[in-house]
Amino acid sequence: MEFWHVFYKNQTIKMFRVFVFCIVFFLSQAWADDASPAFLVQPDSSGTYINSKLEYFVDTSETMTFDEARSHADFVSAGGRNVLARVRHPIWFRLKLERGADAPARWWLDYQIFSPVELQFYSPDQNGQYIKQASKKYEPFSAHPSYGRPFFYPITFNDQQSMVIYWRSVSHSAFIFPVRIWQQEKWIDLTLTEYLLYGLLLGIMFGLSVYNLFIYLRIRDSMFLLYFFAIVSYMFYSVNINGLDLNILWSTSFHRFKGLSSCITATTGIFSVLFAISLLGNLKRRKWFSYTLYGVVAIYLSAIGLVFAGQYSWAELLTQWAGGVWLPLVLGMSAYLSYLGSVWARCYLIGEGPTLVGSTLLVLLTQGVIEADRFNTTFYFVAGAWSAIMFSQALAEKVNSLKKAATAALNMAVTEKTARLKEAAQYQISLEEKVKQRTKELSLEILLHQQTLEQLRESQSKLEEMAYSDVLTGLPNRRMFQDRLLQAYTRAQRQDSPFALALIDLDHFKRINDSLGHGVGDQLLQIVAQRLNAALRHSDTVARLGGDEFAMILTAPISRDDAISICQRLLSSFDAPLLIENHQVQTGMSIGLAWFPDDGRDMDELIGSADVALYQAKAAGRHRLSYIGHVTGSNLHQ
Repeated sequence: MEFWHVFYKNQTIKMFRVFVFCIVFFLSQAWADDASPAFLVQPDSSGTYINSKLEYFVDTSETMTFDEARSHADFVSAGGRNVLARVRHPIWFRLKLERGADAPARWWLDYQIFSPVELQFYSPDQNGQYIKQASKKYEPFSAHPSYGRPFFYPITFNDQQSMVIYWRSVSHSAFIFPVRIWQQEKWIDLTLTEYLLYGLLLGIMFGLSVYNLFIYLRIRDSMFLLYFFAIVSYMFYSVNINGLDLNILWSTSFHRFKGLSSCITATTGIFSVLFAISLLGNLKRRKWFSYTLYGVVAIYLSAIGLVFAGQYSWAELLTQWAGGVWLPLVLGMSAYLSYLGSVWARCYLIGEGPTLVGSTLLVLLTQGVIEADRFNTTFYFVAGAWSAIMFSQALAEKVNSLKKAATAALNMAVTEKTARLKEAAQYQISLEEKVKQRTKELSLEILLHQQTLEQLRESQSKLEEMAYSDVLTGLPNRRMFQDRLLQAYTRAQRQDSPFALALIDLDHFKRINDSLGHGVGDQLLQIVAQRLNAALRHSDTVARLGGDEFAMILTAPISRDDAISICQRLLSSFDAPLLIENHQVQTGMSIGLAWFPDDGRDMDELIGSADVALYQAKAAGRHRLSYIGHVTGSNLHQ
């Protein structure tokens, strides 16, 4: 007994020593993390994540200044993390950098992904004074620090070999802050590769959505229209969560809309749910399924309402809840229908599966369960392209299934009718055979007649399109222009509202066409058409009258100054030469502007006034705007 007592006593002492050693070890690691030594910048540090060297603290007062934050002693190490969940206060970050012996002096700090909405960056200048660079996610690209990126900042080691930089970050949701340090050339190479991948995947989604939109325009089935909106909204959603906002497409718009991300998420959810209803829920026995999903649509609409009310956190929470409801529901229904033998439901299930994985990753990311990396932030692009392919296949399979069902019903009806005819005419077999033969002939004639009607409809559609549009530029032609001018004239008389008419001739187009070839001339006309179209509002009309002649109808509400401003901007857009097939093409345009009713009481007088103004512009030296009593020119030709 004494032996065992001594044995257990010795073992207990050993275990206690191991326990104490483990505690000391982990505490030392924690203290080491809190110390967060400086990050040593080496020549090969480009592209390195530096979250392990970050320190931060949460500003619960939300009023702390930079000097107060700089002297704050409660910075703690991020410990390599790049996600902080459920934080609604500003966070101050601190990063210590030391320059290696051969490291370049110029670096860039990339604060990635989509989480922050505002960031204030403080870095020392050559005198040690801290310079503030403020950037917001929702502001024009011209206000971003570099390369159109909202959170991409330059760092310069001047005479010092070490520096400490700070930044204050604000977010409406979880803080996601993977930080990397870059050399400019390597960052550009990586970004171009990523954008090439994004462009390929977005191209797949956009191409399939436009294809199905054309199908909708052809057969008028709402499933195809909902597919189009679901995929297009998903494209914007995927772009948004990767930090590439709508400002990329419209650089002066949307930057003041702080709830844009939640609105895009809710819009994507609305169209995705409506598409699922149209594909899976259009049966009387599954009304509960449709009603539940309509409730989810109501939740998404409520989230959009909360955004406009300024409740961004609640809006984001509602969108997460809604996604957690409808995605498992539609996947379960599609799995059930697949079990029953539905091919199109199986295609939908295969396509929606990656989306569920992506949504799960996103929820885990925003809750801080997983860390942000390139996989879980770009997975949505791959999932979107895959979903677009499989959803399109699901639509095709469902339409094919409906066609087969209709054919089976028709065959059943024909069979039943034939049986009744046989029962009624058993006494006259020869007559029965003639009736059958005639029925087959009629069926063939009906089929041929339907094919003929279909061909006639296609021909009529093509003729109407050719009759009212210019083949080369896609703009309305002279016939359509006359119709639009008559509409504008009639509306102006009825509503007593003015409008403007501009006649446009390209300068020296014949010389360009003769010297550089018709191919260059055609491309020049197409470029002119695109710029004219882009300069006008949706309610205005631009048409090609023939050759190098164009016309614009600027309808109310518009003032004379606005019309003149539009024409002057068009002139300025052609000051610089165009590059077409390696040729520097210098062209301009002469514009004659007339105002209804001041310059003409009817259409003929108005056209005549515009024509006179056009010749005044040409006579004054071309590439000018002329209206009654005035001739203005562009800097290129003055």
